[in-house]
Amino acid sequence: MKKVFSILALALLTVGFYSCEAETDVQETEAMFEQLQMDKNATDNEDVETDDRDS
Repeated sequence: MKKVFSILALALLTVGFYSCEAETDVQETEAMFEQLQMDKNATDNEDVETDDRDS
């Protein structure tokens, strides 16, 4: 009986993960990548000060 409840609990958990998944469409994703690209291009010409810390 424990196995049945465990399997049902895992199935319910899996269904819960899929039902809580954020719904996005292609336009939103493309707009996000365009914004990231614009932000990157805006900082490409700036001089970045470096410090002497070792990585």
